[in-house]
Amino acid sequence: MGSRVLVVADDLSGAGDSGVPFALREMRTLLALDDTGDAEVFVADTDSRHIEPDLAAKRVHEALDGHAQGRVVFKKIDSTLRGNVSAEVGAIVEHADGAGVLLCPASPATGRTVLGGVVHINGIPLHHTDSWNTEPDDPPADIASALDGLKVRHVALASVRGKPAQLRQRVAQLLTEADVVICDAVSESDLRAVATAGSAAATPPHWVGAAGLADALAELLRPGYDIEPPPPVDGPVLAVVGSAHRVSRQQADYLAERFGHTRRLSARALVDAEPAALARIGEQLHDALCTGDVLVTVDGPVEACLARELTAALAEVCAPATERAGLLVLTGGETARAVLGRRGVSGLRLLNELEPGVVLGRTIEKEPGYVITKAGAFGAPDTLHRAVSAVRCGRAVA
Repeated sequence: MGSRVLVVADDLSGAGDSGVPFALREMRTLLALDDTGDAEVFVADTDSRHIEPDLAAKRVHEALDGHAQGRVVFKKIDSTLRGNVSAEVGAIVEHADGAGVLLCPASPATGRTVLGGVVHINGIPLHHTDSWNTEPDDPPADIASALDGLKVRHVALASVRGKPAQLRQRVAQLLTEADVVICDAVSESDLRAVATAGSAAATPPHWVGAAGLADALAELLRPGYDIEPPPPVDGPVLAVVGSAHRVSRQQADYLAERFGHTRRLSARALVDAEPAALARIGEQLHDALCTGDVLVTVDGPVEACLARELTAALAEVCAPATERAGLLVLTGGETARAVLGRRGVSGLRLLNELEPGVVLGRTIEKEPGYVITKAGAFGAPDTLHRAVSAVRCGRAVA
């Protein structure tokens, strides 16, 4: 199996946490926002979680056509199965051209496991949690239900933990019988067993999963890692928490108690605001950042159809402050994408993982800046604060 890798993710925070395991193993890793550039590991953010399924599949095909040649293909999906999972995995199946797709969205470090073909969050089946409270639909009862139209087979945990030779044989057989082979995993060792078995196939499959499987695959390609921490980051911190998830709210509240300034913006008011009003808020945030760290959060619900307008308005008001910040902390993939895009960032060089799912990168522009990205739905209340403290002290891993 070659060492060049293509990671295709449907949002920016997921692109970061599935790309960073390769960076940790000293594989030069580029997260591209504009689909250009090259690196040993190329991470493409298709920004397709909340668009029409046909367009999502088209963007995945374009990423594959542009970058997959000669690379191991890893498709990152949301560990709680949000987004256009069926359409995007279907595009991966087509590109695999008979080699098959091996899928496991487990990420034990953040409490995501797969048992009986069902995603569990901290031991509770996905459809019995509140993880989809901000989504318009109900969560799928199992992974197969999220792959409508694709032929799937399942490898149970007992087989994953059985004799390696038997697991290799079973995986190889099922890859010839189905579009997608779903594997159970509740620990990192389970994921390593799955990755090892899949890699042993005569024609290795395309891979689909979350950060846990990406880490197992990276370990196969480049065992062990020892990354030097970055120098301490100077300058004020601008933290933008756009995720509406309960966990993100708790993390924002914890930061608010420790930052010099907090600005809570109404989601509805942001969407309805005139450009002049957005500009005034932007000036206020810039001025606040001159005297200390600033936290920006969004309060109140907004219709799903207006989510793009909301993140665009949020990026607009934060734009002046991003010019001054020494460190950006961005929670929520769409928020991160919008803020970085408005700042003119074309890509991030992934550097390290401060905590599971909390990724440190550096912009590739002439005047580089440091960026922390994190998805919204996991972590302790002090997770973001610990990450900021680690970077300020020049510590790469908490």
